[in-house]
Amino acid sequence: MTRTLPIALSVLAACTTVGTNREPPVGDGEQRVVDDTVGASVVVPMDWRMSPDPVLFDTHGFFVHAAGAEHGDAVLRVALAYQATPAQLDELVATKLAQYADVAPQRIAVELADGRPGVAVTGLPGVHPYTAVYTIDDDRLYEIGVWSADDQPGLDERGRAMLGKIGFRVPETDVARLALPAAAEALYGAPPPELATASAEAAARRGALADAAALADPGFAHARTAELVEPPPPGVAAGGCGFIAPASLYWQLQWDETNTFYSGSWYDLRARSGWSAMSGNYGSWWGTNFHVGLCYANHLNQYYANDWPTQYWGNAYAAFSGTVEWAGWGTDGFASLGRYVIVRSGQYRSLTAHLSAIANGIYWGAFVDGYSKVIGWAGDSGEYYANDDWAPHLHARVAWGESLTFNGQPYGGQSVGPSALRCFDCSDHDVAAAGGGGGYYTSYYYGRWMRY
Repeated sequence: MTRTLPIALSVLAACTTVGTNREPPVGDGEQRVVDDTVGASVVVPMDWRMSPDPVLFDTHGFFVHAAGAEHGDAVLRVALAYQATPAQLDELVATKLAQYADVAPQRIAVELADGRPGVAVTGLPGVHPYTAVYTIDDDRLYEIGVWSADDQPGLDERGRAMLGKIGFRVPETDVARLALPAAAEALYGAPPPELATASAEAAARRGALADAAALADPGFAHARTAELVEPPPPGVAAGGCGFIAPASLYWQLQWDETNTFYSGSWYDLRARSGWSAMSGNYGSWWGTNFHVGLCYANHLNQYYANDWPTQYWGNAYAAFSGTVEWAGWGTDGFASLGRYVIVRSGQYRSLTAHLSAIANGIYWGAFVDGYSKVIGWAGDSGEYYANDDWAPHLHARVAWGESLTFNGQPYGGQSVGPSALRCFDCSDHDVAAAGGGGGYYTSYYYGRWMRY
């Protein structure tokens, strides 16, 4: 029995074997997921899922997501390197090694399901430790991305097992016929026309609230226009693992009244716009699920990251003002972040991920007044969800002292927790702001409601 999924994807029953190459058998409790454009299949547990690339990257592929958490990070990406040929395999491996020379990656030989050889570049940075594997099928070159457990800097046991579950076949559809927009063309955007007016009005209202707050608090006024140069607490730079940010960071909540996610019959007590909750609807938060790591050297530290539930096209802001240091799609080991933006203030970096689109004016090197400038709009890019009713969220995280990859993506450093979260249109704050106009949340716990 075959079930059809979008973009020529299908799930084949255990008794089905298709293709010119031998594919791994399907055991009890397993399924074979297939992408007939990529020309590849993977045998996975029945509760694992796959999702196709939403736009056209330099390679075209699909992600495999493990079960166990609603916000499941990818464990595998299988992609057809449609712009390259098998003769270029060694060239691509050499390029990858050179690009990530700072983390000393290793080139190793691997074996896939039917005994075919592959070349892996392992020890790469990403959301989790990442390995790029190159292999050939007939006249096609494939690039397979494998994410490992956080305590496994190289290709771990799960990753090797996944390589043994991949099969190849002749693609039935040409990548060009998918008519996907190029990644660069699908980076910037704006809310749909029916939401555009409300989005602009909410941003203007938030800007007016920030202006009023700046008049009442000279320190906040300074933070809107200058990068933070204050060092972290004593001992942090000497090797501490994670810390609470200084109050001078003026860390803020990252949405506005366009966030109406909690409006409706299920949330009658909070059926108002502008609310969210710390990792509401079972999202990850401090030290849970995918938000772990305080002092990893070669991949993201996300212990103090939080998933703020939103809805598609809710306005998104950075955690503070600063210089845009990344505005793009996650590449290589960072692919599951989707569209994301990094704003840097001193050595602190605000990361906001899974955006539906990035706003015009948010480009590398631009200075952003984070408290009034919309950097993009909430979404679920880079992730797969089984329940589209709650899928969109802002993955928000601040870190200090990170290193950057060859193309500017952050890794290492230390995860930073907030000492106070600034709100502008709130009345349930823990500490009132000087001169009125909102205040600060200083008490944090799973599911806590907050208004911007």
